[in-house]
Amino acid sequence: MKSRAPSRGVALVIVLWIVMVLSLLISGFAFTMRVETQVASFSRKELKAEMLARSGVEIAKMQLLLHDKTPTEAGFDALNQGWVTNVEMFVDHELGEGKFNVTITDEERKLPLNQLTQDDLRRLMSVLDVDPLDGDTILDSILDWTDPNDLHRLNGAENDYYLSLNPPYRCKDGPFDRVEELLLVRGVTPELFHGTPATEDELARPGLRDLLTTYSAGQVNINTATTLTLQVVLGLDETQVAAILDRRDGQDGLPGTEDDLPYRSPNELLGTLNLDSTIRQQIAGKVATSSQFFRVQCTGEVAGVRYTIDTVVRRQGGRCLVVAWTERRGA
Repeated sequence: MKSRAPSRGVALVIVLWIVMVLSLLISGFAFTMRVETQVASFSRKELKAEMLARSGVEIAKMQLLLHDKTPTEAGFDALNQGWVTNVEMFVDHELGEGKFNVTITDEERKLPLNQLTQDDLRRLMSVLDVDPLDGDTILDSILDWTDPNDLHRLNGAENDYYLSLNPPYRCKDGPFDRVEELLLVRGVTPELFHGTPATEDELARPGLRDLLTTYSAGQVNINTATTLTLQVVLGLDETQVAAILDRRDGQDGLPGTEDDLPYRSPNELLGTLNLDSTIRQQIAGKVATSSQFFRVQCTGEVAGVRYTIDTVVRRQGGRCLVVAWTERRGA
Protein backbone atom coordinates (compact mmCIF):
# COMPACT_ATOMS: atom_id res chain seq x y z
CA MET A 1 0.00 0.00 0.00
CA LYS A 2 2.82 2.37 0.79
CA SER A 3 4.29 1.94 -2.72
CA ARG A 4 1.12 3.28 -4.26
CA ALA A 5 1.20 6.66 -2.46
CA PRO A 6 3.81 8.30 -4.73
CA SER A 7 1.94 7.21 -7.88
CA ARG A 8 -1.30 8.60 -6.45
CA GLY A 9 0.45 11.90 -5.74
CA VAL A 10 1.84 12.08 -9.26
CA ALA A 11 -1.58 11.32 -10.71
CA LEU A 12 -3.11 14.09 -8.59
CA VAL A 13 -0.50 16.58 -9.78
CA ILE A 14 -1.12 15.57 -13.40
CA VAL A 15 -4.88 15.98 -12.94
CA LEU A 16 -4.36 19.41 -11.38
CA TRP A 17 -2.14 20.45 -14.30
CA ILE A 18 -4.73 19.22 -16.79
CA VAL A 19 -7.48 21.10 -14.94
CA MET A 20 -5.36 24.26 -14.90
CA VAL A 21 -4.53 24.00 -18.62
CA LEU A 22 -8.17 23.38 -19.48
CA SER A 23 -9.18 26.33 -17.29
CA LEU A 24 -6.71 28.58 -19.11
CA LEU A 25 -7.93 27.34 -22.49
CA ILE A 26 -11.54 27.91 -21.52
CA SER A 27 -10.73 31.36 -20.11
CA GLY A 28 -8.84 32.28 -23.27
CA PHE A 29 -11.65 31.03 -25.44
CA ALA A 30 -14.22 32.94 -23.37
CA PHE A 31 -12.12 36.14 -23.59
CA THR A 32 -11.72 35.72 -27.35
CA MET A 33 -15.44 35.19 -27.78
CA ARG A 34 -16.17 38.23 -25.65
CA VAL A 35 -13.83 40.40 -27.74
CA GLU A 36 -15.27 39.06 -30.98
CA THR A 37 -18.78 39.68 -29.71
CA GLN A 38 -17.88 43.27 -28.81
CA VAL A 39 -16.22 43.81 -32.18
CA ALA A 40 -19.23 42.38 -33.98
CA SER A 41 -21.56 44.54 -31.89
CA PHE A 42 -19.48 47.65 -32.62
CA SER A 43 -19.41 46.82 -36.33
CA ARG A 44 -23.19 46.46 -36.40
CA LYS A 45 -23.65 49.76 -34.58
CA GLU A 46 -21.17 51.50 -36.87
CA LEU A 47 -22.90 50.15 -39.97
CA LYS A 48 -26.24 51.40 -38.66
CA ALA A 49 -24.67 54.79 -37.83
CA GLU A 50 -23.29 54.98 -41.38
CA MET A 51 -26.73 54.24 -42.82
CA LEU A 52 -28.23 56.94 -40.61
CA ALA A 53 -25.63 59.42 -41.87
CA ARG A 54 -26.44 58.48 -45.46
CA SER A 55 -30.14 58.93 -44.68
CA GLY A 56 -29.39 62.39 -43.33
CA VAL A 57 -27.60 63.33 -46.55
CA GLU A 58 -30.61 62.26 -48.61
CA ILE A 59 -32.96 64.25 -46.37
CA ALA A 60 -30.73 67.30 -46.77
CA LYS A 61 -30.85 66.93 -50.56
CA MET A 62 -34.62 66.60 -50.38
CA GLN A 63 -34.90 69.79 -48.32
CA LEU A 64 -32.77 71.71 -50.82
CA LEU A 65 -34.96 70.54 -53.71
CA LEU A 66 -38.21 71.28 -51.83
CA HIS A 67 -36.96 74.77 -51.03
CA ASP A 68 -36.22 75.37 -54.70
CA LYS A 69 -39.85 74.52 -55.51
CA THR A 70 -41.40 76.70 -52.80
CA PRO A 71 -43.08 79.65 -54.61
CA THR A 72 -42.39 82.17 -51.84
CA GLU A 73 -38.70 81.25 -51.52
CA ALA A 74 -37.66 80.05 -54.97
CA GLY A 75 -34.99 82.14 -56.64
CA PHE A 76 -33.07 83.16 -53.53
CA ASP A 77 -31.35 81.39 -50.64
CA ALA A 78 -31.16 82.93 -47.17
CA LEU A 79 -30.26 81.89 -43.64
CA ASN A 80 -33.83 82.06 -42.30
CA GLN A 81 -35.18 79.44 -44.72
CA GLY A 82 -36.05 75.81 -44.04
CA TRP A 83 -32.95 74.32 -45.68
CA VAL A 84 -30.98 75.88 -42.80
CA THR A 85 -33.41 76.09 -39.89
CA ASN A 86 -35.41 72.83 -40.04
CA VAL A 87 -34.71 71.75 -36.47
CA GLU A 88 -37.26 68.94 -36.55
CA MET A 89 -35.50 67.23 -39.45
CA PHE A 90 -31.89 68.19 -38.76
CA VAL A 91 -31.33 68.09 -34.99
CA ASP A 92 -31.27 64.75 -33.11
CA HIS A 93 -33.65 63.23 -35.64
CA GLU A 94 -34.50 59.76 -34.33
CA LEU A 95 -34.68 56.91 -36.81
CA GLY A 96 -34.65 53.22 -35.94
CA GLU A 97 -32.22 52.51 -33.11
CA GLY A 98 -30.31 55.77 -33.41
CA LYS A 99 -30.41 59.37 -34.52
CA PHE A 100 -28.66 61.76 -36.89
CA ASN A 101 -27.75 65.43 -37.04
CA VAL A 102 -27.52 67.42 -40.25
CA THR A 103 -25.89 70.76 -41.03
CA ILE A 104 -26.23 72.51 -44.40
CA THR A 105 -24.13 75.51 -45.37
CA ASP A 106 -23.92 77.03 -48.81
CA GLU A 107 -20.40 77.13 -50.21
CA GLU A 108 -21.15 80.30 -52.15
CA ARG A 109 -21.22 82.36 -49.01
CA LYS A 110 -17.46 82.21 -49.54
CA LEU A 111 -15.20 83.77 -52.14
CA PRO A 112 -14.57 81.71 -55.31
CA LEU A 113 -10.83 81.11 -55.08
CA ASN A 114 -10.26 80.39 -58.76
CA GLN A 115 -12.14 83.51 -59.91
CA LEU A 116 -10.51 86.10 -57.64
CA THR A 117 -8.79 89.02 -59.34
CA GLN A 118 -5.64 90.75 -58.19
CA ASP A 119 -7.73 93.50 -56.57
CA ASP A 120 -9.89 90.90 -54.81
CA LEU A 121 -6.81 89.16 -53.39
CA ARG A 122 -5.36 92.46 -52.26
CA ARG A 123 -8.56 93.30 -50.38
CA LEU A 124 -8.57 89.79 -48.91
CA MET A 125 -5.08 90.27 -47.50
CA SER A 126 -6.16 93.62 -46.10
CA VAL A 127 -9.28 92.36 -44.26
CA LEU A 128 -7.17 89.57 -42.73
CA ASP A 129 -4.63 92.15 -41.51
CA VAL A 130 -1.76 90.49 -43.36
CA ASP A 131 1.46 92.50 -43.43
CA PRO A 132 1.58 94.33 -46.81
CA LEU A 133 4.94 92.79 -47.77
CA ASP A 134 3.75 89.30 -46.91
CA GLY A 135 0.46 90.03 -48.65
CA ASP A 136 2.24 90.96 -51.89
CA THR A 137 4.18 87.68 -51.77
CA ILE A 138 1.04 85.63 -51.18
CA LEU A 139 -0.98 87.51 -53.80
CA ASP A 140 1.65 87.08 -56.55
CA SER A 141 2.31 83.46 -55.54
CA ILE A 142 -1.39 82.55 -55.77
CA LEU A 143 -1.59 84.07 -59.25
CA ASP A 144 1.62 82.27 -60.28
CA TRP A 145 0.23 78.99 -58.93
CA THR A 146 -2.82 79.21 -61.20
CA ASP A 147 -1.44 80.79 -64.37
CA PRO A 148 -0.33 78.40 -67.14
CA ASN A 149 3.18 79.79 -67.64
CA ASP A 150 6.48 79.35 -65.81
CA LEU A 151 7.21 83.07 -65.41
CA HIS A 152 6.97 84.33 -61.85
CA ARG A 153 5.73 87.74 -60.85
CA LEU A 154 7.85 90.21 -58.88
CA ASN A 155 7.00 88.67 -55.48
CA GLY A 156 5.66 85.34 -56.71
CA ALA A 157 7.07 81.84 -57.09
CA GLU A 158 7.32 79.17 -59.77
CA ASN A 159 9.10 75.84 -60.13
CA ASP A 160 12.54 77.27 -59.31
CA TYR A 161 11.31 78.14 -55.81
CA TYR A 162 9.20 75.07 -55.08
CA LEU A 163 11.79 72.59 -56.36
CA SER A 164 14.33 74.06 -53.93
CA LEU A 165 12.16 73.12 -50.93
CA ASN A 166 12.47 69.96 -48.86
CA PRO A 167 10.58 67.98 -49.99
CA PRO A 168 10.49 69.54 -53.47
CA TYR A 169 7.34 69.77 -55.58
CA ARG A 170 6.26 71.54 -58.73
CA CYS A 171 4.08 74.62 -59.15
CA LYS A 172 0.64 73.53 -60.31
CA ASP A 173 0.13 76.14 -63.07
CA GLY A 174 -3.58 75.41 -62.98
CA PRO A 175 -6.71 76.15 -60.94
CA PHE A 176 -7.07 75.00 -57.35
CA ASP A 177 -8.98 71.75 -56.89
CA ARG A 178 -9.20 72.13 -53.11
CA VAL A 179 -8.70 75.09 -50.79
CA GLU A 180 -6.11 73.02 -48.86
CA GLU A 181 -3.73 73.44 -51.82
CA LEU A 182 -3.10 76.96 -50.54
CA LEU A 183 -0.83 75.45 -47.88
CA LEU A 184 1.57 74.61 -50.73
CA VAL A 185 1.69 78.21 -51.96
CA ARG A 186 4.62 80.41 -50.98
CA GLY A 187 3.83 82.66 -48.02
CA VAL A 188 0.68 80.87 -46.84
CA THR A 189 1.25 79.79 -43.24
CA PRO A 190 -0.88 77.34 -41.25
CA GLU A 191 -1.99 80.24 -39.02
CA LEU A 192 -3.14 82.26 -42.01
CA PHE A 193 -4.91 79.27 -43.54
CA HIS A 194 -6.63 77.88 -40.42
CA GLY A 195 -7.11 81.16 -38.54
CA THR A 196 -6.44 81.68 -34.86
CA PRO A 197 -8.70 81.03 -31.84
CA ALA A 198 -9.80 83.73 -29.45
CA THR A 199 -7.59 84.68 -26.51
CA GLU A 200 -8.04 86.94 -23.51
CA ASP A 201 -6.58 89.83 -25.50
CA GLU A 202 -7.80 89.16 -29.05
CA LEU A 203 -10.90 87.93 -30.82
CA ALA A 204 -10.81 84.83 -32.98
CA ARG A 205 -9.43 85.50 -36.44
CA PRO A 206 -10.82 83.59 -39.45
CA GLY A 207 -8.46 81.91 -41.87
CA LEU A 208 -8.36 81.53 -45.63
CA ARG A 209 -10.26 78.23 -45.41
CA ASP A 210 -13.18 80.09 -43.77
CA LEU A 211 -13.41 82.65 -46.58
CA LEU A 212 -12.52 80.75 -49.74
CA THR A 213 -14.00 77.85 -51.70
CA THR A 214 -13.34 75.94 -54.90
CA TYR A 215 -16.98 74.82 -55.10
CA SER A 216 -18.67 77.80 -56.68
CA ALA A 217 -20.40 79.01 -59.81
CA GLY A 218 -18.23 82.13 -59.49
CA GLN A 219 -20.54 84.41 -57.52
CA VAL A 220 -21.02 85.20 -53.83
CA ASN A 221 -24.46 84.89 -52.22
CA ILE A 222 -25.03 88.25 -50.52
CA ASN A 223 -27.78 86.74 -48.33
CA THR A 224 -25.41 84.33 -46.58
CA ALA A 225 -21.98 85.97 -46.90
CA THR A 226 -20.11 87.25 -43.86
CA THR A 227 -18.90 90.80 -43.29
CA LEU A 228 -15.35 90.06 -44.44
CA THR A 229 -16.54 88.27 -47.58
CA LEU A 230 -18.78 91.19 -48.53
CA GLN A 231 -15.96 93.67 -47.93
CA VAL A 232 -13.78 91.78 -50.39
CA VAL A 233 -16.32 91.10 -53.12
CA LEU A 234 -18.05 94.50 -52.99
CA GLY A 235 -14.93 96.57 -52.35
CA LEU A 236 -16.74 98.47 -49.58
CA ASP A 237 -15.54 99.50 -46.14
CA GLU A 238 -16.78 98.01 -42.88
CA THR A 239 -19.34 100.76 -42.26
CA GLN A 240 -20.97 100.35 -45.67
CA VAL A 241 -21.14 96.58 -45.28
CA ALA A 242 -22.62 96.98 -41.79
CA ALA A 243 -25.48 98.98 -43.31
CA ILE A 244 -26.13 96.14 -45.78
CA LEU A 245 -26.18 93.58 -42.97
CA ASP A 246 -28.45 95.76 -40.81
CA ARG A 247 -31.08 95.61 -43.53
CA ARG A 248 -30.52 91.94 -44.37
CA ASP A 249 -30.52 90.63 -40.78
CA GLY A 250 -33.58 92.56 -39.58
CA GLN A 251 -34.24 94.48 -36.40
CA ASP A 252 -32.65 91.95 -34.04
CA GLY A 253 -29.39 92.04 -36.01
CA LEU A 254 -29.14 88.26 -35.97
CA PRO A 255 -28.91 86.27 -39.21
CA GLY A 256 -31.21 83.29 -39.61
CA THR A 257 -34.18 84.65 -37.65
CA GLU A 258 -37.77 85.36 -38.66
CA ASP A 259 -37.33 89.12 -39.07
CA ASP A 260 -34.59 88.78 -41.71
CA LEU A 261 -35.12 90.69 -44.96
CA PRO A 262 -32.99 88.84 -47.51
CA TYR A 263 -32.31 90.38 -50.90
CA ARG A 264 -34.27 88.77 -53.73
CA SER A 265 -31.96 89.97 -56.49
CA PRO A 266 -28.53 91.65 -56.77
CA ASN A 267 -30.19 94.76 -58.20
CA GLU A 268 -32.17 95.14 -54.99
CA LEU A 269 -28.86 95.57 -53.16
CA LEU A 270 -26.96 97.52 -55.81
CA GLY A 271 -29.81 100.00 -56.17
CA THR A 272 -29.26 101.10 -52.55
CA LEU A 273 -25.51 101.69 -52.98
CA ASN A 274 -24.20 105.06 -54.04
CA LEU A 275 -21.72 103.73 -56.57
CA ASP A 276 -20.60 104.63 -60.04
CA SER A 277 -22.59 102.77 -62.71
CA THR A 278 -19.43 101.13 -64.07
CA ILE A 279 -18.47 99.81 -60.63
CA ARG A 280 -22.04 98.62 -60.10
CA GLN A 281 -21.88 96.60 -63.30
CA GLN A 282 -18.59 95.04 -62.23
CA ILE A 283 -20.02 94.08 -58.85
CA ALA A 284 -23.22 92.71 -60.42
CA GLY A 285 -21.23 89.96 -62.09
CA LYS A 286 -19.69 88.89 -58.78
CA VAL A 287 -22.76 88.58 -56.56
CA ALA A 288 -25.99 86.60 -56.49
CA THR A 289 -28.88 85.95 -54.13
CA SER A 290 -28.98 82.19 -54.64
CA SER A 291 -26.49 79.34 -54.38
CA GLN A 292 -25.76 76.19 -56.36
CA PHE A 293 -23.19 74.47 -54.14
CA PHE A 294 -23.98 73.33 -50.59
CA ARG A 295 -21.90 71.50 -48.01
CA VAL A 296 -23.85 68.84 -46.12
CA GLN A 297 -22.42 67.32 -42.95
CA CYS A 298 -24.36 64.51 -41.31
CA THR A 299 -23.47 62.42 -38.27
CA GLY A 300 -25.32 59.21 -37.51
CA GLU A 301 -25.18 57.80 -33.97
CA VAL A 302 -26.21 54.45 -32.50
CA ALA A 303 -25.54 53.71 -28.80
CA GLY A 304 -22.60 56.13 -28.71
CA VAL A 305 -21.04 54.92 -31.96
CA ARG A 306 -20.81 57.70 -34.55
CA TYR A 307 -20.20 57.93 -38.27
CA THR A 308 -19.88 61.23 -40.17
CA ILE A 309 -20.30 62.03 -43.85
CA ASP A 310 -19.14 65.38 -45.22
CA THR A 311 -20.28 66.04 -48.77
CA VAL A 312 -20.72 68.88 -51.25
CA VAL A 313 -23.72 68.80 -53.56
CA ARG A 314 -24.65 70.94 -56.51
CA ARG A 315 -28.32 71.81 -56.89
CA GLN A 316 -29.06 72.24 -60.55
CA GLY A 317 -31.90 71.40 -62.90
CA GLY A 318 -34.09 69.92 -60.17
CA ARG A 319 -31.36 67.55 -58.99
CA CYS A 320 -28.70 67.50 -56.28
CA LEU A 321 -25.49 66.04 -57.67
CA VAL A 322 -22.66 64.98 -55.35
CA VAL A 323 -19.35 66.66 -56.26
CA ALA A 324 -17.32 65.74 -53.15
CA TRP A 325 -17.69 63.00 -50.53
CA THR A 326 -15.71 62.26 -47.36
CA GLU A 327 -16.48 59.70 -44.63
CA ARG A 328 -14.94 59.33 -41.21
CA ARG A 329 -15.54 57.29 -38.11
CA GLY A 330 -16.33 58.92 -34.82
CA ALA A 331 -17.62 62.41 -34.20
